[in-house]
Amino acid sequence: MQRLKVLPHTIVIVFHLFFGNIVFAETGEMPKLSNVLAGELLYREFCLLCHKEKGIGEPKIPEGIRLPGYYTAMPLNETSHAWHHSDEQLFEIILKGLKRTERMPAFENILSHKDAYDLVAYIKSLWSPRIVSCQGKNHMRCMSH
Repeated sequence: MQRLKVLPHTIVIVFHLFFGNIVFAETGEMPKLSNVLAGELLYREFCLLCHKEKGIGEPKIPEGIRLPGYYTAMPLNETSHAWHHSDEQLFEIILKGLKRTERMPAFENILSHKDAYDLVAYIKSLWSPRIVSCQGKNHMRCMSH
């Protein structure tokens, strides 16, 4: 009887270990091409206007001449700090948006979790293999090299 009580928790833990990491683990490997291609289509539809072709972002506007609270869309390629964020953080930003600016809205009522995962895969495809290996919590270790 005791064994049956533990089983559901064990199943949840095993599921998380095997399948949770597929979406959120920084594996150090480039994303799968099928996810990148699906993500590119979504990027063109939802992200291109602000984050521009190949994730170059918008030119910065000097603080003295920009409107208060206006933020330019940051680069998503490796020229900015997007790669300092984990897959999970990028996934959350896509679905929940950013509270500090209306320019990065929440897409949780428009995009599925798979769509958000595919967008993360596309963003990661804009980075070199070295940057992918340095993503997330590894970025400080890689900055010294």
